[in-house]
Amino acid sequence: MLEAIGAGILTGLVLATFIGPIFFAIVDLGLKGNIKGAAYLAFGTFISDILWVLLIYALARQADRDSLLMQVMYVAGGGVLVVLGLQNLLKAKATEVHTQMDQKGQWSLFAKGFLINSSNPNIFFFWFGAIMVALRKYSSHSELVLVHFFSALLVSFSTDFLKGYAASLLRPYMHPKVLAYLGRLSGLILIYFGLKLVFFH
Repeated sequence: MLEAIGAGILTGLVLATFIGPIFFAIVDLGLKGNIKGAAYLAFGTFISDILWVLLIYALARQADRDSLLMQVMYVAGGGVLVVLGLQNLLKAKATEVHTQMDQKGQWSLFAKGFLINSSNPNIFFFWFGAIMVALRKYSSHSELVLVHFFSALLVSFSTDFLKGYAASLLRPYMHPKVLAYLGRLSGLILIYFGLKLVFFH
């Protein structure tokens, strides 16, 4: 049991080192002082990861990286990232986000985290590889597989939130123009990841 927990924590830490669209989106919110928003974004990512793990665990032995379904997912996922990037890029200016958000704003960030994470095939491949390793390691002990991935998901969610909190500590040193440039940079990065998925997968 302890071995499964330790291996799960390591899996979560490896995922936390990925520098991708979710990382930049959470840091952007943290720099704007929107810790609650970063938490909702991280929670959306967390739910997406749970669904990925459940789906891949059920279909691990049948997945085919070269299938038509995977090609469609690349294009659809890239399109989602491009749209989200354009939304950031076309904003007139960076504005402070109030700590108290309305319910619509909260769930909008949750949906953004969920969509960005779900549309990234690299996340699929990561969980696919991790699950195959776990299935081979724990054999028929499904309860150990569950403990392994519960630990991994918990660590991944915690580190995502901490990224936003750490960025918020830098907020007093950031000027509005810097935040505006950061927002545009975040948009460009999202567009880059989207175009890369569509044309260079």
